[in-house]
Amino acid sequence: MTTIAQQIRRKLSILLLLLVSLECCLGQNDTNLIAAGDWSETALDGGGLSALRGRLLVYDDSSSNALNHARVYLELQHVHVSNSAWDPPVAVYFEFATNNDLHFNLRDKFGKAVPEVPVFTWGPVPDPYWVTLPYESTLRLRVDTLLGPDSKPDGLEILVPGGCWIIRPNARDDFFLSATFTAPEDQPSPFSPQYYHVWKGVLHLPPVKIPAKSLTEK
Repeated sequence: MTTIAQQIRRKLSILLLLLVSLECCLGQNDTNLIAAGDWSETALDGGGLSALRGRLLVYDDSSSNALNHARVYLELQHVHVSNSAWDPPVAVYFEFATNNDLHFNLRDKFGKAVPEVPVFTWGPVPDPYWVTLPYESTLRLRVDTLLGPDSKPDGLEILVPGGCWIIRPNARDDFFLSATFTAPEDQPSPFSPQYYHVWKGVLHLPPVKIPAKSLTEK
């Protein structure tokens, strides 16, 4: 009986540790959030059969192995617009490597473009892929580049396809990161049109405000 009780206590202890670890991981994501952008206007595709909207999220990767690199996410959301009770899943083609789909810009509080910083990147890049969004679902894609230099930058580094910016720790004014996402028109679809609708359109993602106060300890 004692052995069985010990085994039960041991299993409960392990379960408690797993729950604490999960809570810490989830809490860290919330703590490291620098800014969440507003949702874009809902964009119908060419046929008007499906609609998406999107927004940007910026996190500070402040883990023990981090190089003060901002994690940038594109969040897509399927929007119900038809008269039917249930829309089919939406398929979206995403080509990260060539920067044909996603174009970023960073501006200061006066709307002036912030100069980019030249940076050498190395290593493989993700292959193009399809993502699918069921009815009224939300999907988050990481869109920053993970192939930057090994040295830690002097400030928060925002490294995305086609651009790199470093916001200095002594910055006093806020910065605004925005982007345009364009799904290609000529990409052949592997999905049956009977069950999936391929979304082809443009999303103008509203600027995400990166507060200067969030950078004072970088």
